[in-house]
Amino acid sequence: MIFKTKNFSAKEINKFRELQTLVFSLQTEIADTLEVGMSEKDVTTIMMKKYRAAGAGNYFHLPVALFGERTALPGDWTIAHFFPKKRLLAKGDSVILDAAPLFGGYLVDTSFSFSFGKNKEHDTMMRDIITERALILDAVNDGQSFQKIALDVHARAAANGYESAHEKHPGEVLGHRAGLWRIKGTGWRMKGFDGATLSWFIAKNKIAKLGLKTLNPLWGPSDTSNHKPTDGLWLVEPHYGKDGVGAKWEEILIINNGKAEWLQDNPPHVERWA
Repeated sequence: MIFKTKNFSAKEINKFRELQTLVFSLQTEIADTLEVGMSEKDVTTIMMKKYRAAGAGNYFHLPVALFGERTALPGDWTIAHFFPKKRLLAKGDSVILDAAPLFGGYLVDTSFSFSFGKNKEHDTMMRDIITERALILDAVNDGQSFQKIALDVHARAAANGYESAHEKHPGEVLGHRAGLWRIKGTGWRMKGFDGATLSWFIAKNKIAKLGLKTLNPLWGPSDTSNHKPTDGLWLVEPHYGKDGVGAKWEEILIINNGKAEWLQDNPPHVERWA
C-alpha cells in the first residue's frame, strides 16, 4: 500500500499523535503573536517557515489563514478563495489557521479557530461546534453511516442558525483520510495541493462513485458516504459560519474494528472550549 490509511502500528499512531501535537502547538504559538494590520499572506508565510523549521517536507495543502468575514466562507466560495489574500487583521476578527504539513510521509491536518480580541459571536459558535466532537464520536461508535453523521451535523448547525461551511470545502467534506506515504518524492503541486496525494484522493473518490463506497477517502453528505464508518484515520473538520463569523476545528479520529477514539484527549480547541 503506497498511501497507508489503516492498520497502523502503535509506533505509527504515536508518531501521528506527536506530529498533531506539534502542529497544534505551532498554530497556538502563531496565534499568540498576531498583530493588528498583519495580512493573511504575512501569517501563512510565518506558518510555512515554522513548519519547515519543525521538519515538514511538503504540504497536503498550503497553509491557510482566514480573517474576519472570510472565516465564514461567504458567497460562491471556491478552492482559490482559501489562498491568502491581502485582508488585514483587525481587532475582533474571527481567525482560522489551517495546516496540513507532511512530515516524512505522515499527513496531518489541523485547524485552530480563535478570535483576535473580543468576539462574543465567535465564542458562542465555538462552544456550539465543540459539542459536535462528542456527538460525532458517539455516532461512529453506534455504527451510524458516514452519510447520516454528516447530515446530522448539518441539521444541528441549521437548528442553531448556522451554515455548515464545511460543505464549501473541496468535496463538501465533514472529514477525509489521513495517512502515511510509503514512497518519497511526492513534492509536485496541483492547485495548491501535493499532487500525488490529491491524485490519490481523486482516484479513490472515482472508484467510490462506481460502487465501492467503503474506499471513499471523503466523508460527507453524498451517497458515496452511505456506509458504516470505515476503519483507519480520519481528519474530521466541522465548520460553521454566520453573519461574517466562522469557526471550526480539525483533528484525527481513529476508527479500529468499528470503534472510534480521538487521537488526542485534549487538543487546544477542547482545552479552550469544551
